[in-house]
Order: sequence, then structure tokens, then C-alpha cells
Amino acid sequence: MELTPAPGPGPVPRVSVICSVYNGMQHVDKAVPSILNQTLTDFEFLIVDDGSDDGTSEFLARVADNDPRVRLFRLERVGLARAVNYALQHARAPYVARQDFDDVSYPRRLEAQVALLDSDPSLGLVGSWYVLDDATRGERYIRQHPTDDRSLRCRMTKAIPFAHTLVTLRTTALREVGGIAEVDNITDLRTWIAIAERGWRLSNVPEVLGEHFVYPESFWHRRFSYARRQRELAWVQLTAIFRLGLGWWRIIYPAGRLVYGSMSTSLKRFVRRAVAGNREADVPA
Repeated sequence: MELTPAPGPGPVPRVSVICSVYNGMQHVDKAVPSILNQTLTDFEFLIVDDGSDDGTSEFLARVADNDPRVRLFRLERVGLARAVNYALQHARAPYVARQDFDDVSYPRRLEAQVALLDSDPSLGLVGSWYVLDDATRGERYIRQHPTDDRSLRCRMTKAIPFAHTLVTLRTTALREVGGIAEVDNITDLRTWIAIAERGWRLSNVPEVLGEHFVYPESFWHRRFSYARRQRELAWVQLTAIFRLGLGWWRIIYPAGRLVYGSMSTSLKRFVRRAVAGNREADVPA
């Protein structure tokens, strides 16, 4: 299914930033100001209030009143993927940037990613390096995933090589695959595989352009056990091997993920960096 756009007000912007939120009052100091203070200012900010009842709706209404770039939609609790795809139908720009309400984009994020997409029409998906703040493990470090298409495709068999909250996509590419996969887990990697399978190239800006926060109180972590997430991620990584023609021998990586889940935090860090070859750097004090 290919999603089609709906008309919107005013001139067509360079980027449509899409954000969905449910009861996000504790995070109002993160996504919203970080997007509104981007160095690239020609964007529309589509925010879907997914049935909030904690004051988020009133906060967002005030934001929309104060900045004409903000377009606010309210749904009755449909879930992240469906909310994002609803906004995608209303997106008018040639590029779509994803932003989670509880994460932060650095000021140059949109400028850098749009410049890379402008430079190569074959690119369908662009991410960046980013800070991962993982409260569940007590870790804070910089993830530096590969920047070239072939390495990123291969990296999908070992990890998810993009932070969903920090990707900018060619709108055509995302609509071609029907938007974000409407499943209850591992929506991002499933979508990136589908885009790559269509022949779109992938890249990362080799610059830290934001922060992704992981915490045990999040809806995603409360809904899915760690063991289940690892099993489902291993399965999706296995599908990447065969759908993208990456070589059957790479099944060792999804298989290894089933063991990885039982390791200690320090051993996980060693395996990521020394065995899986992840490029990670400690955040400077």
C-alpha cells in the first residue's frame, strides 16, 4: 500500500517533522523546544496527540497558538505507528523527519540531514550518530553506526543502525512501503528493511545530532519483556539477511542475540564493541 498525501495550508515546507505523544507532560522540555530551535527553519511540525489526558493536549494547544509551523492533530489512542502514519498522510514536504516526544534533536539535525538527502537522490533514509542515555543499564555513550549503504544493510543483521527518533526520510520512500510498519514491536527495523528492499540507499550523518533516552518507565519497556524484545529483534534481523541478500552465514548474528540477552551490562558492552564491531564512544564529562 502506498500512502497518499492530504492538502495542507500555506507554502510547501522543506521538511515535515512528525511526532506522536501520549501523556507526555514530563517530557515537554525535550522534543518540542529542540525542534522549534532548529537552524533549518523551513519545516512544518506535525504533532499527533494520541489520546492524552494529563495536560499534554492543553500544552500542545498553546505551542500551536504561538508557532504557525506547528500543526496539531488529536486521535483517540491508536498507538505510535498508526499515529505516525496518520500524520504522514498530512505531510506536505519532500522529506519526513521522525521525532519522539521524549528525545532531543540538536540544532543542526535537520540542516545536516536535509543537506545529505539533497546531495544524493538515491538516498531514502538518513540517520546520524547520537547519544544513547540508557537508564535501564546505567549507561550513557555515543553510538557511531556506519555511514555507507552496504555497511548499514549488513549492520541490520547485528543491531538497529538508526535511532528511529533521529531519522529523516524521503517522503516518497516512506509512502512507498505504506509508512511505518503497523505492528506492536520492532516497527523501525521492519520499515528500514522494506525501504532498503525497494532499492533506496541508506546513510548516516557522521555527526552527533541528538539524544535518545531509554528508561524503564516508558510504555514500550513496560509492555514488552526484555526477552521477548530480543527474540523478535532476532527474527526481524533474520528476515533482513534473506530479503536483502546479505549471505546466509550471517544468521550467526541473530542467533547470538538470543544469548546476548542473558549477559551482564559490562559483558554486553564488551560484545557490542569487541565482537559485533559497534563503534561507541563515552560521552565527555
